[in-house]
Order: sequence, then structure tokens, then C-alpha cells
Amino acid sequence: MRTFLFAIFPLFLTFSSFGQAPLKKQLIKNWKKTDITAIDGSPYYDDETLNLDFDLNFFSADSLYLFNNSRLTPLRYRLTADSMLVLSGLRLKIVEISDIKLVLESLESEGFDFRITYMPKNLFDLTYTPEVYRAKNGEVVFKTIQGKLEPQFLHKNMSPVDYIFEKFGFPEYRKGGFVVRFIVTATGDVTGVRVVASSNDRYNDNLVKAVQKTKGLWKPAEFKGEKVTTEVEYDYNLGYEDRTLTSNVDSMEYSKMYLDYGLQFISTGAYRNAISYLKKAIDFNPLNVDAYFKHAEVSFALRRKEEGCESLSYLLLLEQKKAEPLYEKYCK
Repeated sequence: MRTFLFAIFPLFLTFSSFGQAPLKKQLIKNWKKTDITAIDGSPYYDDETLNLDFDLNFFSADSLYLFNNSRLTPLRYRLTADSMLVLSGLRLKIVEISDIKLVLESLESEGFDFRITYMPKNLFDLTYTPEVYRAKNGEVVFKTIQGKLEPQFLHKNMSPVDYIFEKFGFPEYRKGGFVVRFIVTATGDVTGVRVVASSNDRYNDNLVKAVQKTKGLWKPAEFKGEKVTTEVEYDYNLGYEDRTLTSNVDSMEYSKMYLDYGLQFISTGAYRNAISYLKKAIDFNPLNVDAYFKHAEVSFALRRKEEGCESLSYLLLLEQKKAEPLYEKYCK
């Protein structure tokens, strides 16, 4: 996975030695997600999981902000006696906490399997250097870095990209390409909206007006504990690029599709049909961990030991810890 700087030795809290009050006090800060793995430490390889933000800003003893997909959502939370964090129907075990680190684990019994590691946002900001420039009015402007430095959109259901597009009202039957750029100030205001690229100037004013309708919905970006002004840019490619007849496909989506087919055949006991689709899932995405596990399972069920062990060996290369006991059991 990714490597992050933890140069200070933390003083970890022992939950059995402290009550809920000290734990809540330790929680109250802005936590930035730095890593996500399976509970056993095995890495994920799918972009959907890796790009999950899930930042948590605890601002009181019972309330927090969840930040994901550029959207900020206020939530209530509570702590149970066994150091379980309960928010929005999700229960997360606090397995480690210090002044510089927080580790949460989901409960596998609820169908989840992930461990998220955090560090305080003000410390995380020391790990990178954003690009800045000075505007004509003399104001210092930071360029947005997704996942690191960005203003937060306060809407219950929509990301800012979706909200702007809905207000844009571009005709569904038309194709077009637009790039819009604007400033979210340190006070949360929206200024300097302009379309910097357009395939149809006729709709530029509509896009500018759509962005302006986000006024009042932004919480400004923060860097090293200070609210800062940021430049935001969104690209709306609405089928504008000419389609050409090529062999290019979305290999990740095809891999997921073939894995689903394989699982359907497994559910009916049609293992020989399943194994062919699982092979296709792996061919389209050699990092599809679930496909390898299922391929190994079906191979052993069909008494194809060599094929099963081959899949397990690939899982070992992908650092999947759950594959280790299976390889020891079936392949040695």
C-alpha cells in the first residue's frame, strides 16, 4: 500500500485503563485517512476502495463530519463501553489511538472487512507541498489536490460535480465538452467562475450560473490548521470525444462482470462453467483478488490441484494473508 511518515513515537491509550470521557477527548480532532487495508492487513487493489476518503472530523462529544467524494456530511456518533464507534448504522472498533494515529476496524460479521488508518489533518498537511499562486487582487490561492487539499461541499445527497451538472441542465441528446474553473475563498464564497474550455459556447453561461448556485454550500479547504482559498476545476466530457472502433474496453468492469457470472454458476453448483468465467475475470484484471480466491476454491472442488495452487501462489504475491494457510493446507 502507501507509506506515510510517522516519525514520533505514539503514547497509546489502553482502553481498559481509561473511561469514555478521555477517549472522546482524544477523538475530537480532524482525522485524515492515510491507508485502508483488509482487517488482516492484506492490501486492496480496486480503485473504488483505494479512493475512498472517509475522513472524520470529530467536533463535539456526539457529532462529527464525514468527508467523502468531496462531500461533507454531518453525523451523530456514540461510543460503547467496548470502544466501539457507532455512526449511521455502522460500527467501527477503535483498535488504536494516540495523538498522531487512529486505527478503526469494521466488523466482518456485518459484511465489511476493512481497517482504516488516520492521522490528524494538520500533521498530514506536513507530508506534501501544494502549488500556490497569487491572484490579481493579491490573494494567495492554493490549487486543489483531490484527497489532500480541497474545499468541502455541504450537501446531503450530492457531490459538487453532480450538483453543478444537475443545475447545468445540458440537453441529454447533445454531446459536449466543458471545463469550468472557479475559486472557493477562505470564507466559503464562490468567485471567479469561468469556462476555460468549451465545445459549445452557447451553453457556457448556463454552466457559470450552475456553479454560482453552489454559493453557501462550501466549507473552505484547510491547510496546516488555517482556512485557505482554493482553485477548483471540473471537467464535463458529455460524450464529446468521437467514438472510434478500437479494441479498448474497460477491463476492470469486464473483470467484475465475469466474476459475477462465475459466482452465479458457483451458487448453482455448475463449477466447470464457473471456472471459465473466473479465468476471464482474472485475464481482464490480474489484480482481482476475489476472482483468484474463487478460482482456487472451484479448482480444488474439481480436483484441479495445480490450477488451484497457481491461483493461491498469485494471491501470495499480492500479499493476501488469508491465502497463506490455504496454500499451506493444499499445496505443500
